[in-house]
Amino acid sequence: MSKPALAFDPITAIGYIGQTVLVELSWEDDNEMLWRCYHVVGVVLPVPGVFEDGYFLVMPFDIGNDMPQEVYFDSIHTIRAVRDRHAPAKVLDRLPVPQLFQCQAELNEGERRHA
Repeated sequence: MSKPALAFDPITAIGYIGQTVLVELSWEDDNEMLWRCYHVVGVVLPVPGVFEDGYFLVMPFDIGNDMPQEVYFDSIHTIRAVRDRHAPAKVLDRLPVPQLFQCQAELNEGERRHA
């Protein structure tokens, strides 16, 4: 059973503008959780009766992305501002890694791959 998505009030959402964040994302029809690191460059707040879904405008750290992407509030399960450039690695190190991936990592030690 997955936990509910976070609810953002306008003050909290606007407070993330200009922050680098580590975000845990999940979608209603998908049980897989994804962790991503973004820089928040803007926010679109929901307006009842006009636009019901708020979202962050973010710049991913992928090479070649020059346009902001949308990360909808209802897909965010965890968000943490990054104040230390090593923070994403520290958080990801604490996540449980399935045994299959641990074995694969041991076999390919020293080899680097990117998704």
